[in-house]
Amino acid sequence: MEHHFTQLDDGASADVKPASNFGAAVATVLLALLLQIFWRCCRSIYRNHVKKYKFSSSSAAANMDRSIIAAVEKILKYTFKDKRLLKEALTHSSCCEDMSYERLEFIGDAVLGLAVATQFFCWEQPLNPYQLTLLRKKSVSNERLALMAARHELDRFIRSKDIALNSKVRDYVKAVKQGDDHTVRGPDILADIVEALAGAVYLDLNFDLTKLWTIFKDVLMIDEIEVPKDSESPEIIGAQKELYGLCGKRNWGRPVYSLVKAEPCQYEMKYVYSVEVETDDGVCRHKGDEKSTPKDARNSAAYLLLRSLQQFSII
Repeated sequence: MEHHFTQLDDGASADVKPASNFGAAVATVLLALLLQIFWRCCRSIYRNHVKKYKFSSSSAAANMDRSIIAAVEKILKYTFKDKRLLKEALTHSSCCEDMSYERLEFIGDAVLGLAVATQFFCWEQPLNPYQLTLLRKKSVSNERLALMAARHELDRFIRSKDIALNSKVRDYVKAVKQGDDHTVRGPDILADIVEALAGAVYLDLNFDLTKLWTIFKDVLMIDEIEVPKDSESPEIIGAQKELYGLCGKRNWGRPVYSLVKAEPCQYEMKYVYSVEVETDDGVCRHKGDEKSTPKDARNSAAYLLLRSLQQFSII
């Protein structure tokens, strides 16, 4: 009896072993499949999420023609560490992508103004506020920046789907090449692109203003800008205020200013104003000189009228 049970046990063990081996094989296959699925999931997450942020610069560069990146970097004489900044700086909102140059333009506008102001303020020959204001305007006005964009042919790299805007850019660039840019107003997008590129470089340089200026003083062609003369500026700057005070003391009518001319000239506007005052001896009027800002043009007219009143012994 005991022997019979022993044989039964041996038989049972013999039957179970193959089943046990089969189960282990199935478990191994299932485990391998699960590991494979797990690996593919991890790789997918890495590609779609982690890699997107970790290598955003590389992916942006891959989506942008390398020849365009190289061409813009050659113009700027600067190689971007983060190529995505360059793509963003050239992308107009009409592209309907997850980026546009507007944020970079915001910081670029501010930083270019600061860089220019710092440079002129630290010149060996001190400049007065009048000269500093005009130099900054001549360097970073929208007209000047648009002209610089056209002269560097940055318009070729703008990513825009706005057909009307692109047409205006082409017309302006054509006028610049023909030397007729003073007859056409530069499209804002060209100035915006220069400011956005400045913002992109500034960020890529980790907010280094000195290095930014080293790069953009050539882009802005600062060396060709003439320093305004200051021989008449102290008197002219306060001329409107002086004329207004004189009219009050003499009980004359308030000065009336009229715009005579407002025309684009090279990369800036030129203005001419006239002013007239009703005095005890009749109406006196005078036209001012051509100036770069309406305020300066009105001051010029007021200054020349005051001189005229002195010459004719009215005051």
